[in-house]
Amino acid sequence: MNPAALSEEKIVEIGRECRRYFHAHPEISTQEAETSAKIFSLLEEWGLSPVRGTGHYGVAATLKGKSEGPLIALRADMDALSVREETGLPFASQNEGVMHACGHDVHMAILLETVLRLLQRRDDLFGSVRILFQPSEELSPTGGARLMMKDGFLDGVSGVFGLHVWPSYPVGRIGIKGGPLMAASDRFRVTIKGRTAHAGHPHEGVDAILAAADFLQEVSHIVSRRVSPLDTATINVGTISGGSRYNVVPGSCILEGTIRTLNETTRDHIPQWLEGILKGLEQSAGITYEFNYFRGYPVLMNWPKPAELVRQTAQETLGEEAVMAHVEPDLTAEDFGFYLQKVPGAFLWLGCSTPGTPAAGLHNARCCPDEKALEVGSRLMAGVAIKALAALSADHDFFQKDGSLS
Repeated sequence: MNPAALSEEKIVEIGRECRRYFHAHPEISTQEAETSAKIFSLLEEWGLSPVRGTGHYGVAATLKGKSEGPLIALRADMDALSVREETGLPFASQNEGVMHACGHDVHMAILLETVLRLLQRRDDLFGSVRILFQPSEELSPTGGARLMMKDGFLDGVSGVFGLHVWPSYPVGRIGIKGGPLMAASDRFRVTIKGRTAHAGHPHEGVDAILAAADFLQEVSHIVSRRVSPLDTATINVGTISGGSRYNVVPGSCILEGTIRTLNETTRDHIPQWLEGILKGLEQSAGITYEFNYFRGYPVLMNWPKPAELVRQTAQETLGEEAVMAHVEPDLTAEDFGFYLQKVPGAFLWLGCSTPGTPAAGLHNARCCPDEKALEVGSRLMAGVAIKALAALSADHDFFQKDGSLS
């Protein structure tokens, strides 16, 4: 195939075919073997020289422009979820119990479509674009981003960009802002240990479930009384299990939960506050405890100038009304935040709902992004790559400076 000879209609068709292939053949984190092989084959067919990383089937390739210059990166994630699909699509998942319910099939197709567009516009590239297909985004708290970085795929990169389909926005609209866009995501596991006794002799035991109830009550006060009302955080205890029999004072109880924050200082304080509650219960209720805390993805913090570049490119490429006027951070998480800790860049939300039609949310068994988002996303990301390289070729430190784009 000669990408330079493809019509616009053919590029859109290839993108749609790729999306449907990925959707029908989803693979969960660390198991993206077929997905990786398909991407590798396509990039080779299109004249690139892809390489595989050690990180769970990651694939990278460098698309060189007409001249030497800076290097930027565009990233798409690859993994699916353990969800039983209910969309009824003719290209629904053929892998029982696994589904692309978070739109990563669309992300991969958009990036492949972007590659074709950039191959046609090589003369407009004042530098090179590293194409990153990242596995295991859903594998919190570790994620695949750090594996890609460990493999060196971000070395030498001066700017990195990514996107996520966003059912809250109609197709054709995007959300972008500088600063925090998505939350840090941490996990905890608490084991409260009491002492079993006959239910008729509760004074001889230490009730672990009762202590867990006290713990839950105190946890609810952290957000309302310890976190500033001008800050944002949430603590959710998602599982609780304890006891062994109806007539036995429970000797243990296990609780697991997640913490979402948009401020690193608050993020650092919360595990201290949680353990402080447990220490208090140790004294007041006579329990002992184990407290395990797992730091996951960081706050996804967009850099101001790259975010502004995305906004301007969207308005130039998609129209003045394409950018949502008011964008609030969301408490979902993305391991793209690891990239932004190392390299300037920006992450955007891409509208994918069909106007006038109720949209199923992400991680929903009926999640079904509008395929028109493929063309919108690929045109935008190609434009971002071209504009970013032009800016960086004129000033290599451009993204690290304050102020708006000139």
